[in-house]
Amino acid sequence: MAASGGSGKRPWLVDVEKTLEEADASVEVSQWQRHSIYRVPACIKDLKPRAYRPQVVSLGPLHHGDPELVPMEEHKRRALRHLFRRAKQPLEAFAAAVEPVEEVVEQLESAYLDLGDQWRGKEGRERFLEIMIMDGCFLLEVMRAASLDWRSTARDYAPNDPSSATMGCSTWCPTSAVICSYSKTRSNSDSLCSIRFRHGVLSMPAVVVDDSTEYMFLNMMAFERLHVGAGNDVTEFVFFMDSIINSVNDVALLSSCGIIQNAVGSDKVVVRLFASISKDAVLEPESALEAVLREMIAYCEKPWNKWRANIIHNYFRSPTSFLNFLAAVTALVMTVIQTAYTIMAFYNQLSNAAQRDAPPPM
Repeated sequence: MAASGGSGKRPWLVDVEKTLEEADASVEVSQWQRHSIYRVPACIKDLKPRAYRPQVVSLGPLHHGDPELVPMEEHKRRALRHLFRRAKQPLEAFAAAVEPVEEVVEQLESAYLDLGDQWRGKEGRERFLEIMIMDGCFLLEVMRAASLDWRSTARDYAPNDPSSATMGCSTWCPTSAVICSYSKTRSNSDSLCSIRFRHGVLSMPAVVVDDSTEYMFLNMMAFERLHVGAGNDVTEFVFFMDSIINSVNDVALLSSCGIIQNAVGSDKVVVRLFASISKDAVLEPESALEAVLREMIAYCEKPWNKWRANIIHNYFRSPTSFLNFLAAVTALVMTVIQTAYTIMAFYNQLSNAAQRDAPPPM
């Protein structure tokens, strides 16, 4: 291969040397620390593309202008008008409030990884700022509607206004029995990390399973994979749920304890959901949930616990099973008592016969 010029260096070595000279480690670290909004890589997205695309409304520049999301732009503008009217402030006050935002536009842009060139430059930055303000106000309206009674929101929007339905909807964008019968209780905490197993009792937070659950978990898991320092809590929780759910009986048991709030109707759907979204999920070797799973497995492997679990599973699953078990135990006890009386009567007869046959005393 020919060398580059008279330096004797290969072309690719020259490129590497130039890259090293231009690179500033501190600047590189600073830039990556700013990133917090990412495009999902194809290796993740291809498994379920629909889960990573907004279905109703876009927030921010990444999906702005998508044909299927354009109809919501008019509703965003009307939500902005309602917010301004309710504030009862002159437009000059809002313009003054926007000025500090213009000073941090560069920081806002740096939060997006791979932001297109159409959002940069003077015109692009002005458009970027407009979208961020409008979408931010729309999001505030959604949050306000979610925190108020629907009658309060209805006073701001007409009953047949699509925006009122969108504001009141929490899903407006994507985002066999266990062989060991341990007790399951709902935790007082809503944190995914508050899962404990103590003295045969599994305590964990409640999980609402509805049409948006799959999209929500997949997006949160993708964020954990892409953002350094985001942790692995959601991924580990999904793996844990798949580990303890193997059949519809497990879902029914967790639902009866209030741990799973099934809003999709079918227990089979819940089983398939956690099985599908946990395909690439793994537990860290030293994670807290991995320790919980080890404790549960150790508890289930004890012979006494297996025996007790089999009895509960086979004889105490329903009132009819319990009554049958009670009748069988009663019959067994009566049989034992009857046998004992029969044996005692037999030995009494032998004793009396022996006394009669004994010779009289001299």
